[in-house]
Amino acid sequence: GSAVGLASVVFFAVLREGWETALFLFAISESSHPIVTSVGATIGLIVSITIGVALYMGSRRLNLRQFFTVTGILLIVFAAGLLAHGIHEFQEAGLLPLTIEHVWDTNGFINEDSNVGEFMTALFGYNGNPSLLEVIAWAAFIVTALAFFIRPLVSWRRAPAPAQA
Repeated sequence: GSAVGLASVVFFAVLREGWETALFLFAISESSHPIVTSVGATIGLIVSITIGVALYMGSRRLNLRQFFTVTGILLIVFAAGLLAHGIHEFQEAGLLPLTIEHVWDTNGFINEDSNVGEFMTALFGYNGNPSLLEVIAWAAFIVTALAFFIRPLVSWRRAPAPAQA
């Protein structure tokens, strides 16, 4: 119940998030151009400051449960993209089998080398021509993680019928 304990928890939480952000930015900078990384980091910083100010100013009106549910789902999608990208890299290194090399090819619609493609690759792990293993891993992760994430949020029990007078 001390102020020092509370301040320590907040300090270490912010420090951990800073390290995590630096790690993600380093990983993204290795897979994309430095300009794209800088622009993405700047946009992310502006958006996070805006969200922080909006949370501070309007937290009484904001449904925090809904907000954190949406951001949690986005994090699951980001993690699935990182998993698929990791599998792609392991396949290129020859550590995982290719199975079916290209399930589809959407590079004619959104090319991975275009600005939009690079943005989607950095943020969601977009691959215009994924292998079957990438698609299966991405879908399995999304389904499993969302099931565990949403399960506590949804009441599986029916509410009892109101008693008749």
